[in-house]
Amino acid sequence: MKKYVIYSVVFIVTLVSCGGDQATQQVTGDTVLDDYNKLIAQDDDNAKLYADRGKYLYEQESYDAAIKDLKSAISIDSLQPTFYSLLSDIYLDYYQSKNALSTLKLAEKTFPNHINTKLKLSEDYLILKDYENALISAHKVLNLDANNAEAYFMIGLINLENDNQENAIKAFTKATELEPELTDAWIMLGDLYHAKNNPQAIDYYNAALEVDRENISALHSKAYYLQNIGEVDEAIEIYNQIHRLDRQYEPAYLNSGILYLSTDSIQAAYHKFNMLVNNNPTSAQGYYYRGIANELKGKADLALEDYKTALKFDPKHEKASQAIAAYDQ
Repeated sequence: MKKYVIYSVVFIVTLVSCGGDQATQQVTGDTVLDDYNKLIAQDDDNAKLYADRGKYLYEQESYDAAIKDLKSAISIDSLQPTFYSLLSDIYLDYYQSKNALSTLKLAEKTFPNHINTKLKLSEDYLILKDYENALISAHKVLNLDANNAEAYFMIGLINLENDNQENAIKAFTKATELEPELTDAWIMLGDLYHAKNNPQAIDYYNAALEVDRENISALHSKAYYLQNIGEVDEAIEIYNQIHRLDRQYEPAYLNSGILYLSTDSIQAAYHKFNMLVNNNPTSAQGYYYRGIANELKGKADLALEDYKTALKFDPKHEKASQAIAAYDQ
């Protein structure tokens, strides 16, 4: 689950109960939050408004306030499965796994035939490494819908976590048969075949890209596969394609830089590592490899500075330590 930029949010909210108590708000300076506060003040029995504000607060990582809002939404309207799912997500990200599970169990009891609730419960069990219950929940979905591709995808993930690669392949294959546009399943199959050094991996990555030609995960996996089989130029081109789609995607800078080093394209490698540290000024790997590029360019002082910076951000970076020690000899 993706995180969002944290904004400074200062607010006072007294949440309403089903009884319709008045809410009091203070202007926060956050226009989105202020708008939600005004709407709730005008319609304090609207469950969706509480859920929407709770979702926004969750995105700002204001977990306590988000939890209160979702609880209020459920107390006003307890028949919305999405409210329980969102509350569970908040609890899980707030390291309250017991509350996350109890929320979904309540939802499952309330909506016994709701497939998405059971899928979510399976996902949460998987995150918590309770593989037995994760599998049970996935099979409950299949009892309701024998052709549910998401359930087979979950079964594939569970088997993968249990290091049962053959059963994972079977489950992911079934998922793609049922839902050919399930991009993640194609990528998983590609990765599994890649791990087996099976050239069929490229077919699965291509299948994923046929569904979504700009899927970063599929592009990265394909480039990494090509990198590992020595197709350097093609791998670099795909990494460059990733940069055109997402200039913040760090692994593509690192991997393409390393490939440029392998072909003695030192200036091109330096450029990639420099872009990496510009995007992430705390990247120890970025500084280490930029140090190598600087050293190959004959700029020993800059290389030593980069190695030291790498060690600053990762004191256990052995290669940076060794590079610095070589200067002291």
